[in-house]
Amino acid sequence: MLLQALLRYFEQSPSAHSPILHPDQSINRLINSPELPEENFRHAAVLIPVACAESGSSVIFTLRTEHLSSHAGQVSFPGGTREDGDISLEHTALRESEEEIGLQPEAVRIIGRLGNLLMPSGYCVTPVVGLFVADTPLIPSPREVAEIFAVPTAIALNPASYRRSSMLYGDLEREVLEFHHDGYRIWGATATMLHHLAMELSRQS
Repeated sequence: MLLQALLRYFEQSPSAHSPILHPDQSINRLINSPELPEENFRHAAVLIPVACAESGSSVIFTLRTEHLSSHAGQVSFPGGTREDGDISLEHTALRESEEEIGLQPEAVRIIGRLGNLLMPSGYCVTPVVGLFVADTPLIPSPREVAEIFAVPTAIALNPASYRRSSMLYGDLEREVLEFHHDGYRIWGATATMLHHLAMELSRQS
């Protein structure tokens, strides 16, 4: 049912979506900030991979290794910075997914992208949503990915799964979204993107 809702959502508008608002309102000033326009941000893309099976669908996540210089030990989607050779942000998301979890680009059906999420780190992140068959082999990159795990879409795309909490970012306290599943804490930008999509789907039902 949620998979059909996803398809309907992106069939109506595959790429023209409003910016994703961060739960911390002080960060949302970046969207219309004259001193920090979007073109001054570094562009990045992530893939929201949805594994599809007859028994249902799941969202795939990675747990980053502990030795990485940024976001070590955190849950994230495969993705990264757009490179000069990338012909599109979809290409960026697929390239990074192949590098991080061994998901071959030809195995993924891209159904659309969400609006951008502007981050205080100076990145403009575009989430790209792709479907693939659940038994497709996934191989974690030992350097970047400690684990690959799945969360049913009924949980990951349910607005009620999420709660607000706060954390220190430098010397500032920031409000963040998070949800927990099987011992994993999904929070920050990853949770913000998914919660946005969950809210969008709930509005069309």
